[in-house]
Amino acid sequence: MIIYHNEDVDQLRRAAYPPLADLADAMYWQSRGQSGKMDEYNAAVEAVKARYPKP
Repeated sequence: MIIYHNEDVDQLRRAAYPPLADLADAMYWQSRGQSGKMDEYNAAVEAVKARYPKP
């Protein structure tokens, strides 16, 4: 079992999250009726949260 300090988890998450440019692109396509990119972005964020859970 690995125990992280809150600061460590926050730093790891920040480094692993997808870039905000990807979010902006996903929001654009979602506004055009295509939610595939937003679904991918949300899945990537959830994967980071699962990999580095908060204590």
